[in-house]
Amino acid sequence: MEFIELLKNYPKIGAIMIAIVSASLGWVFRNIFQLIIENRKYKRDIKTFFWKEKLKASKKATEFYLEQLNFLNLVRHQFEIYEFGKIEHHEMFENIQKEVQFYADKLKNFPHFEHHHINVFYDFNEQKAMEINKNTFDITQQIIELQPKDIDTVVERDNKILEIKKCSKKLKDNYSELFDIHKNYLNTVRNDIKEYL
Repeated sequence: MEFIELLKNYPKIGAIMIAIVSASLGWVFRNIFQLIIENRKYKRDIKTFFWKEKLKASKKATEFYLEQLNFLNLVRHQFEIYEFGKIEHHEMFENIQKEVQFYADKLKNFPHFEHHHINVFYDFNEQKAMEINKNTFDITQQIIELQPKDIDTVVERDNKILEIKKCSKKLKDNYSELFDIHKNYLNTVRNDIKEYL
């Protein structure tokens, strides 16, 4: 009641008070609205940054996985042609050594060692691949020990070559399994990216 009396008696002061209250309320609402907008913009920017980084890491990982798949496929092919008797064991070793050296150099010089950043976004189970790699190393050591020597008898030589063939079959299977594992990684990354493009 006193406020209404004040407005009647002093209309200029009333108008100033109404203007101040209106301006204050407008300022408060504008700032609250601005905070809401800024918060949404910040979340959108973070999400955009996150997806840009994920796409960048996915691109680099995809390129690396494709190179890795090429290597695994070529080595696996060498074991297959050896298994079918198209090359001798020493030729197989020479061919594999050349391919290993070529891809080792290529992957060493691979410009995107940041491909490991993909593991920030995906939880690939590397345990199986590690087990296969250890098994492959053990089999490779066994093959090296089985290399025929000049002092071997014909029977010893034939037995060693037979064992090498068995080992090469195991290695071919290991490389096939590694190929499938890396192909699944590649497909996982590609399928996830498709959802956002």
